[in-house]
Amino acid sequence: MMGLLKRSWVLAAVLLTGCVSYSQHELPPVQAWPPTANAPQQKPTVYVRTTAMNQVNGGPANTATGAAAAVAETTVAEGFRQSGRFARVSTDKVESDLYVEASLYNNEQFSMASAIITGVTFFIIPSTAKNTFTLETVFKDKDGKELGRVRKSESVRTWMQLLLIVAVPFRQDTREIVEALTRSTLDEAVQRRLL
Repeated sequence: MMGLLKRSWVLAAVLLTGCVSYSQHELPPVQAWPPTANAPQQKPTVYVRTTAMNQVNGGPANTATGAAAAVAETTVAEGFRQSGRFARVSTDKVESDLYVEASLYNNEQFSMASAIITGVTFFIIPSTAKNTFTLETVFKDKDGKELGRVRKSESVRTWMQLLLIVAVPFRQDTREIVEALTRSTLDEAVQRRLL
């Protein structure tokens, strides 16, 4: 009977653990989307190459693979398509009027000691982590000459605690952060006449 109670308590603790993530709103909102200023008469074609990188506590950046890389690539490319400024947006290397290299860095910062304490106490004692997403974008013309660079950042704070299961539907989606970074990048690129 005592074993069943212990197992039930552990199962309940695991099922009720959750986390909530929310943006720090460091990125100023884009006023007009899609950007209409300086719209070209003839829309150029663009090749967009996106690389996703992960870092932990400011350590070396490692190339992300799988779902994280796919989300970064599709979201950045979709942002370029939605801007309405290009005749064609390609993620396959084809001859284009403009070449864009976008690097998305996800630097996760947390205290290992706090994370261990949270895990050992079955999330009764909470812990927090901060993810800083940085999108560095290099714009080049068809001859490979660099036109300019844009760097945008946004942070997401995540709390992990036992009874935050009710907050799971309110987690900040990474796709939304990447979308906001892409829109802000394109907005600045238009203002600086890089497109």
